[in-house]
Amino acid sequence: MKNRVIITISDIRGTKSYSLSKLFRRFLFWIISFISFVAIGGAIFIPILTHKVMELTSLNELYQQDLENKISAYEELDEKFEALEEKITAYEKMSTPPEVFKQKESVASNEKSTAESRLAKLKSDFELKKFILKHIPNGSPVRRPVVTSRFGQRTHPIFKTNKMHHGVDMRVHIGAPIYAVADGIVTRSVNRDVGGYGKLVVVRHKYGFSTAYAHLSGTKVKIGDIVKKGQVIALGGNSGRSTGPHLHYEVHYRGKAINPGAFISWSMVNYNKIFTQQKDVPWGSLIKRIRS
Repeated sequence: MKNRVIITISDIRGTKSYSLSKLFRRFLFWIISFISFVAIGGAIFIPILTHKVMELTSLNELYQQDLENKISAYEELDEKFEALEEKITAYEKMSTPPEVFKQKESVASNEKSTAESRLAKLKSDFELKKFILKHIPNGSPVRRPVVTSRFGQRTHPIFKTNKMHHGVDMRVHIGAPIYAVADGIVTRSVNRDVGGYGKLVVVRHKYGFSTAYAHLSGTKVKIGDIVKKGQVIALGGNSGRSTGPHLHYEVHYRGKAINPGAFISWSMVNYNKIFTQQKDVPWGSLIKRIRS
């Protein structure tokens, strides 16, 4: 009997006794303990969970609002890009090659041996060179250029790892003028110190060329502006990931970064030199396209 518990219940009808074994008593104890634990845990955690749910709901509303704002911003940006594309198309049609060198072949074939033919050829060649040097990047974007880091693989000055350097770095004072190297239209103008390039200007030129000017202290143009060769488009600086004031300058052809070195030294004086120095551009087909 020592392992049993007797429960006696008395009422007006008499007394009744109930016997509980020790095993059942333990089972009842654990049931009551579990119910008590659940009740106490619920009383503690339900308010916490309720607060957390409310907090998550509030955050979800904020994220939803932020998403809607971003969608609106992207839609606005998309509209700007569409307008920019239309402006680029209009710009491409604005400047057409002069007829004087487009007609060179017929003039030369009909009057090959005459002085007039030779004069016409010289004139057409000069006009062709002048047109090309107006619309394709050439010359330096800074006065008296001193290159401090060349195009190609190098040890990155900040990360100390071997990385491709997609342009050239040129020494420049903060606030020094940065010039457009050819006529074109501005496709990017970042006047905030963000990202590795910092403040940045990108100009799209004719025939698949574009140029980028990075680590600026300020920009002088905005997206969609048409710029002329020699126009001041920015100011030298030290923004972005930079160890000191300099201009990072890139030349791209058909979206691929190519060595700007030959373009920086290119001019009317050494006009033909670039055709052997810069092999990434199909000069023959390009000049044929300009003539046509």
